[in-house]
Order: sequence, then C-alpha cells, then structure tokens
Amino acid sequence: MAKADIAMEIQRHEEPAGGRRDDEGPLIKYYRASEALPGTVPVLHGLLRKGPATCAAVQISSGILSLGIGVVFAASFAINNNLLTLFRVPIMTGIMFVVAGVLSNLLYKSPGLLQTCFIANISCLVVSGVGVILLAVDLHPGQDQIQYKMEVLVLCVTLMDMLIAAVLIYWFYRENRDHKQ
Repeated sequence: MAKADIAMEIQRHEEPAGGRRDDEGPLIKYYRASEALPGTVPVLHGLLRKGPATCAAVQISSGILSLGIGVVFAASFAINNNLLTLFRVPIMTGIMFVVAGVLSNLLYKSPGLLQTCFIANISCLVVSGVGVILLAVDLHPGQDQIQYKMEVLVLCVTLMDMLIAAVLIYWFYRENRDHKQ
C-alpha cells in the first residue's frame, strides 16, 4: 500500500503548497470563466419550449379512446342505424390522431418532421370536422339512451381532439413562418 506524508490542513492561496518554500505555487488552481458565452440555440427551441409533446400525448390517448369507442360501436350497433357506424368516424379519427400524436412526439428527436406533423394535424382537423358534422346529424334525443350517451361521448372526444389539433397547427405554422424569415 502506498503511503504519503502530506499536510491536510486548509491552505491559503498565498502560502506555498505543503508549507514548503521551494514550490512555485499552490497545488490546486481554480479557474473561473471571465464572461459567460451564450450557448447555441437548438432547432425548434421556441416550439419545444411550449410543450407540444404534452398536447401530443393527450392527442394519442384521446385517439386511443376514440378508436376503442369506435370498435364498440361497430360491434354493438347495426351499421344501417346511423352515420357514425356507417362511415366508421371514431375509428378513422382515432387512428389519425394516434399517428399525428406520435409524429408530434417525435419532433424532439428529429426536427425535420415539422412539416409532416403540420400536414398530419391539418388532415386530422379536416377529417374530424367532417366527423363532427356527421355526429351532429346523427344525434337524436329520442333514440336508445346508451347509444345516445356514447354518441355524445364520441362527439366530446372528437371536439377535444380538434381543439388540440388546432393549437398544434397554430404552433407549427408559426414555427414554419419563423424559420422561413
């Protein structure tokens, strides 16, 4: 085992190290930056600071919910009863929102997907708009209570998805516009 005989008391910077006079200076030197240099700003910093990943996570979870409700509708009710099951609105919107949410979450890893996310969210908004119109036409308070409540639930989830997609579209549009300038 190695052994060293070094004094372990606290020393001032003016004193020579170890109390010996033949050393040139202290053993420990402290370096401080004289001025802070600004770091490089990452790509899409302004957009990613707003938190599109949170909106994308909500978009994915509500898309999964919409997809599940669509599968229940397709399995439980007759296809000729209403436009909701005929056109498979919740299934289509659910799949589209899951895909758009995953793409929006991938913006952190690859900022080049910004235009793809923008287009995916616009297509989700358009399909959901058509779906909301079909759902509004289908709502009849006199029909089966369970079916009516499920249609209202699908309508609420679709409207929430549309709101999230509109916010993401606005953020992506502003980021595209700022990058072009």
